[in-house]
Amino acid sequence: MQRRHRLADLLIVCFVLGGMMVSPAEGALVTRVGMEANKDGTAHVVVNNRKTIHLRTANGTLSPSERANIVVTRLTALAQKGIDPKAIWYKQVGRSAHVMVGDTMLLIATVDEGRVRKMRPVDLAKMWVENLRNVLSLPPLSASPASLTVPLGERRTVVVESLLTDPVSAEVSNPNVIALDAQAKPGSLVVTGASVGDTSINLRCGQYTAQVQVSVKKYAAYAVPGVAKAMVTGWNAPAALVSRAASDAAHRAISLEPGAKVRSLSHQPIVQELAPGQTIRTAVQVEVAGGDYIPARLTAQVEVENKPLPRVPTSWIMYSNDPERVLRYQTLFTGRMSSTEEAIRLLYHHQNMMDRRIGFVIDVVNPSSSPASIHVVEGISQPMVDTVAVGYKAGLEFLESHRNGVGRVIEIPARSRRALVSQPLDRSYTASGILEMRQLSGDELSVRVTAKPEDQRVAEDPLEMAVSAAGIDPSRFAPSDHVYPGPVKDLDVTYTAGKPWVFLRIGKYALKHATQDKQLYGNYGVTYDIKATLENPSSGEHTVELCFEATAGPVSGVFLVDGSLIRIKYLRPPGEATIARVTVPAGRSRVVSIRTIPLSGSAYPATLIIRPASGSTSAAAAR
Repeated sequence: MQRRHRLADLLIVCFVLGGMMVSPAEGALVTRVGMEANKDGTAHVVVNNRKTIHLRTANGTLSPSERANIVVTRLTALAQKGIDPKAIWYKQVGRSAHVMVGDTMLLIATVDEGRVRKMRPVDLAKMWVENLRNVLSLPPLSASPASLTVPLGERRTVVVESLLTDPVSAEVSNPNVIALDAQAKPGSLVVTGASVGDTSINLRCGQYTAQVQVSVKKYAAYAVPGVAKAMVTGWNAPAALVSRAASDAAHRAISLEPGAKVRSLSHQPIVQELAPGQTIRTAVQVEVAGGDYIPARLTAQVEVENKPLPRVPTSWIMYSNDPERVLRYQTLFTGRMSSTEEAIRLLYHHQNMMDRRIGFVIDVVNPSSSPASIHVVEGISQPMVDTVAVGYKAGLEFLESHRNGVGRVIEIPARSRRALVSQPLDRSYTASGILEMRQLSGDELSVRVTAKPEDQRVAEDPLEMAVSAAGIDPSRFAPSDHVYPGPVKDLDVTYTAGKPWVFLRIGKYALKHATQDKQLYGNYGVTYDIKATLENPSSGEHTVELCFEATAGPVSGVFLVDGSLIRIKYLRPPGEATIARVTVPAGRSRVVSIRTIPLSGSAYPATLIIRPASGSTSAAAAR
């Protein structure tokens, strides 16, 4: 049964203070006229419930309220005979202006009235005429707004105005969509969204009708109760990483409707590093839209904790570089990870040689019915044209993060996937990076590196949030061949003063595939941990120089020498650069730790040389 609601006599109201109303015949139109006195001594003439004329000054002995009452009396008498809005006009009389209804003068726009508004009286009279015409041209029955969107389960108000003497009825075309309540205030209907859909409210009074179109919709997202948590690791996690983790947690703090997407995330800038054991809380503003939903603006409470994780060995390296030059959309690499007792390193380096921008994506797929989590240490460069520089940038970030154990824990819900890298790649630009991943929980995960259309990447591969893995069957992925064991090399070398120099060929002895006749030429992405013992059997102190030489071609290098980060941005053969000078006292020895990693885009092998220093050998030159 359709619901019918009556608005009774509440829609026919006369103003209490000086109010007048034309005495109508049954069912006739009503012109409501009244006066409203204000605390500041001014007064309003109110016509059909709208403040139409504001009188601020006296005219002779007449106060603003007395002037307003005269206007009400005159307008009421005119309304009894019927007023044609077009019959309202104005004329200038001396320095003042008169507002006229036909031949009848309604009120005067005086010089003083214009002065307080910084207007000419004739312009003030013109404004009052326009106001009167508008308010007297109102429809007999109207509703505002004429169309309305109501969130499911929430209430909104429709204001109904009638210039008629009869009660107004309201009928809903589909009562399953909304419920009506006419008990809020005179002239209003309260609309409650009952179910998603469209309907209309049909208003009727005598021969007059009005309609309100109503659409009930869901919000694009809803907040999940509680505080969403994220985890970072390492010695003083940088503020930028903490900020990313906060954004990650914010996605888990909301529940998206199907087809809705996060449009933006924002929070107060995080500027401090987060030391181990520390936590930080922040509120993240999330805007969500899409589909046939009401855009949502939500506040997500998130907490980021720096929680130490024990180190595990890095057992495998996945090498995504075949093909290096991308000529078509394709899956560039696939691999698997599952063990919680070891880490897997992924090095990627791909150049877009298509005639258009492409989307470059690395994601981790969880096809199981259980959630999973991974710890990731990142060295990700923004794409560049310079293939050497892009590999240098990625390696520098990775070596520094890996040294400090800086990373974050990423949650991958059941039957979902997460993009770890999602970048646009212009023609001739190269994507390059190193990711070290350790699975912390869940069933076996798959890793993919993909070149796809850029618009598809934008639509399907957002960072910092999980998306559905529906339709993806990792069991059909053929694991890529370039997976090699032992990506960490420990080397011990000894240099003795007065004896031959030491030459270490970084990247010369390639890792071999566990079962196939394949090698990782150049050992790109492999960590070299070098223990260099420097001996000085002589009777005087001896200064040793550690040099990096370009051997096979243009090369960059990054080094940790006794924990200090050394950068070599670019060398060409036979160029070399000093990375450290170490003074060894007479009859003593000294151990220097060196860590380096062959960088994508550079030509390896390259050479680390240990030799007597040229120039000064004073103690001031020692590291």
